[in-house]
Amino acid sequence: MYDAAFPDRRPAGLRRRRVRAGTAWWRLDAGHPSTWEWSGFARPRHRFDPATGAFRTRYAARSAHGAARERYLDTGWYVPADHAGHHLVRLVATRSLAVLDLRTEVNLDALGVDDRISTSHEPSVWEAAHRLVEAARGWWPDLDGVVYRSRTTPATSANLAFFSAEGFVIEARPLVECAEVLDDLVVRHRFTVGFTW
Repeated sequence: MYDAAFPDRRPAGLRRRRVRAGTAWWRLDAGHPSTWEWSGFARPRHRFDPATGAFRTRYAARSAHGAARERYLDTGWYVPADHAGHHLVRLVATRSLAVLDLRTEVNLDALGVDDRISTSHEPSVWEAAHRLVEAARGWWPDLDGVVYRSRTTPATSANLAFFSAEGFVIEARPLVECAEVLDDLVVRHRFTVGFTW
């Protein structure tokens, strides 16, 4: 199923959804948002990066601890000392965002994929995700992003792959200054932090 090409025409039954204005998303980023580049990578690096590098995709979660879970899963939920100066970024939608929602059975069926498109690290699935995001932007040139299940808590959490900072008010603070968030990560979510705050 993951080797098939996505069609040039939008599949029958595939629907966009809306993310309401005022919805907040969170991400952890080494750079301040004012330095973000939006040109694509020559080769895809992350799940919904386009296969051709035609545009840039960035990723956010619905909560600060969700963003931390996604970012630090591969380190065993350890936040390294040299990440103290990274930024906790809060993005609040200033308008209704048009998204392809991969949490719905109807959309998965229309695309001929299953929930692995959101959570799996199988190479064939990642390659399909790279092709899918490019196809989706062809079907809807004004698409703001893709909503998909979190790999860490897929039953309860959603992530957003987004293609532009337009449509958001963005705030960022150095992680070391986010004492309340760091306390919550350590006390409630079993994180270890390698720096003092």
